[in-house]
Amino acid sequence: MSKPIFTTPSPAAHSLEVLRQHFPQAIETDAQGCIRINAAALQIAIDPANPAGVQVEEDGFELRWVGKREAYHSAFVPVQKILEPRPEQSKNWDTTGNLLIKGDNIDALRLLRQSYFGHVKLIYIDPPYNTQSDAFIYRDDFSAKQGEVLEQLGYTRDNIDYIKNIYGARTHSGWLSFMYPRLLLAKDLLDKDGVIFISIDDNEQAQLKLLCDEVFGQENFISNLIWEKGRKNDAKFFSNGHEYMLVYAKAQSHLREENTLWREEKPGARDIWEHYLTLRQTHGDNNTAIETGLQQWFASLPKAHPAKKWSRYKRVDANGPWRDRDISWPGGGGPRYDVLHETTKQPCKVPERGWIYSTPEEMQRQIDLGLVAFRDNHSEPPFRKAHIRPLPQELDAVPEDADSDGEADDELATQVRGSYFYKQSQVSVRHLRELLDKNVFNNPKDVDELARLLGYVSPGDKSAIALDFFGGSGTTAEAVMRLNAEDGGTRQFILVQIPQPIDAKKQKEVHKFVIETLGKPDATIFEITAERIRRAGAKINAYKPEVDTGFRVFELVDDPDALILQKPLQEATQDDLAALQISIATPQPDQLPRVLYNLLLAEQLPLTTVLHTVKVDHLYQAANVLMIVKPLPLAELADTLRALQASATPVVYLTVYAPWIDDDNFMLGIKTLAESLGYSEDKLRLRG
Repeated sequence: MSKPIFTTPSPAAHSLEVLRQHFPQAIETDAQGCIRINAAALQIAIDPANPAGVQVEEDGFELRWVGKREAYHSAFVPVQKILEPRPEQSKNWDTTGNLLIKGDNIDALRLLRQSYFGHVKLIYIDPPYNTQSDAFIYRDDFSAKQGEVLEQLGYTRDNIDYIKNIYGARTHSGWLSFMYPRLLLAKDLLDKDGVIFISIDDNEQAQLKLLCDEVFGQENFISNLIWEKGRKNDAKFFSNGHEYMLVYAKAQSHLREENTLWREEKPGARDIWEHYLTLRQTHGDNNTAIETGLQQWFASLPKAHPAKKWSRYKRVDANGPWRDRDISWPGGGGPRYDVLHETTKQPCKVPERGWIYSTPEEMQRQIDLGLVAFRDNHSEPPFRKAHIRPLPQELDAVPEDADSDGEADDELATQVRGSYFYKQSQVSVRHLRELLDKNVFNNPKDVDELARLLGYVSPGDKSAIALDFFGGSGTTAEAVMRLNAEDGGTRQFILVQIPQPIDAKKQKEVHKFVIETLGKPDATIFEITAERIRRAGAKINAYKPEVDTGFRVFELVDDPDALILQKPLQEATQDDLAALQISIATPQPDQLPRVLYNLLLAEQLPLTTVLHTVKVDHLYQAANVLMIVKPLPLAELADTLRALQASATPVVYLTVYAPWIDDDNFMLGIKTLAESLGYSEDKLRLRG
């Protein structure tokens, strides 16, 4: 029943346990206590009739670098940090659903994995590009503990020293060792229909593509977007003014099973629709008058207006503006059957490629729905209607590749995005400068483009969680808030930013901005991240006050108790053990918020969960979990639980923070009490 507050099994440990349950004969333990998988025994257990036995493939292709195994294991080492809530640095602490975490993202991801495993819909990151201009501040410390792990993995002392030297170095190996564990953890956070975007340039793009193929699976590669930001006229050979954005799905097969379709609204389509609604209100059911008014409006638009391009949507029926579209089978070889003209009652001419609808019955259904328009006579084929706001029936009845030649999908009112797009980098620089009244951040990402991408890959999901664990200038947070302002969504963001110091000499103006303008005691990039979110949120709330622009700040800090426990047993003194017992078992009021919010992680609840005080210093409710942090009379607890069971949010789980329970009778009686109130053993948990 007892479980450490931070202990969550790694994927490797879970897989090993599955193997133990189903194939115990394949799990061996050598003299040193190391686990080995007996491949021959596993093969026999799975397919005992196979005479070929185990086939070992000696040739193959994989990405290798020195330190890869250690990098993998570093993703799942026990967490040595805890979350310290910082309400004083937050905005709208009690009501917001957003998070801003201060600290190294490797630690943040390890902690987030406990509460957000499989819950994140969108991840966007802009990691260090590993160039000479990068300030590579994520220099993962190579600890003595990691050295012990390498020795257990069979590394020689020379190899261990080499790996230690490449940590944080500007080498491909060092960069890959830095990215690998973070991407492994990021994958665990993604929902089954989740997507990750990773910005990168030519320096590491090739390595990153291979790494992502390994982490996410080559079959889950979606695209390699090219973001052109402007031409460099001083280039000697070619102007490399672009960056890349790798896109991977958690499970592309799931997206296909769900018939997920990514589309975005055509620029100008909304203007057409809104003008049509105005005309409809004026002319009622008179479609002819509406058509005339719509055509006059198209003619009056300036050439640069985005709706001008779609002036073919000049016909109107009860479903809105429409244009004609080809009715033939894509690529040729389609079905041929008679379609009688609505007036002449003679068979219409069959297109050379055959009809797009596979059966006469489907063709008649489309005609009955008013989605097929006949010409003046039967000498020409009819055509399909394509509405500015497509009807489901327009898309459901045609083959998947119906628009792969001739007129493409982008002839619809929605369009598929291409893998190349252009947006000058100066636009985002200017936006951030205007927002903060100073140029304080180099190369911020474009908030408009990020908002478009986030909306594009989450169709219909307006409550998605978006994660950016290289928070930087805070663009992702503003993109989420802006998207919510546009469509009324309730998406939430989680940003992580390390408190990177700002050099007072090299970045004098930025340092001055944080210390003097913002009044912060320490000049770090984190303060710029937080300030950008505050100002962007205030600007959005000025015209959309209902949008959640708040955020809870949590800081990653050392857990003093864990640091004591790290000391080797032979080095621990009686004073160490006595201090540990006192620090853990003595309730300290100033530690209560820290305990409660870290208990949220242990209970796999979001860090934005609202904590309700049931009894001050004793009982707190988070969602359907009651947290018991100090003992109280069992009779009083029983009455409280009965009342909570009958409340609008009944308590389903009981969590006891054991270190602060100094009453043995309470510990003995609570299990009996829980059972008497209908709580099964798995609903009562001890934490500590």
